[in-house]
Amino acid sequence: MLQNSPIEKLTTAVFGFALAVGALSLTKSNPETTAEIVEGLVLFSLSFLILVVIWWGTSDIMSKIDQGKPVTIFLNIMLLFFVAIEPYLLNILNISTQLFPLSSTLYAIDMAFLMGLSAALCHILIKENKTTFTPQQLRHFTIGRNNQFVCAGLFLLSILPQFLEWTPAGLSVRVLIWFVTLAFSLTVSARNRNK
Repeated sequence: MLQNSPIEKLTTAVFGFALAVGALSLTKSNPETTAEIVEGLVLFSLSFLILVVIWWGTSDIMSKIDQGKPVTIFLNIMLLFFVAIEPYLLNILNISTQLFPLSSTLYAIDMAFLMGLSAALCHILIKENKTTFTPQQLRHFTIGRNNQFVCAGLFLLSILPQFLEWTPAGLSVRVLIWFVTLAFSLTVSARNRNK
């Protein structure tokens, strides 16, 4: 395990960059109605929370995993790619209603990969430490991994066309699924940390 390794520093830098660019992207849009302002803030808040949760979990995993293995490096670099494009996709979600069907599909795929890759890294951590972790640590990381896989699946599920077309209260069911996924993930993570 390499504390403060180049890959760990890169991971932290890319997450910080994505959060900063996401916030700056809000300044580029020119909302004309209160609903557009609220929608932009809601989507950014969702993105912010997801990235922070993934960063928190990834930092914990990367501090305990053997970072020198090629598969770990590859998965982490892939994860960073999806983190880096997230602000771009968020910006498109905020500025173009015409592109919303495509951009929301790409955003959901991006989030699915973020969570899936994080889960894959956690799976490697569990395999590497099956004999050294306490049963409580194994349970903690297993629940975290399973939570990330479920959330990745929910984001993939949200790309079904009918979830874009159904808009109760003017909000796409696709976006509602994202919020449910975030709430589910935060609830499971909070319970897991308290045990």
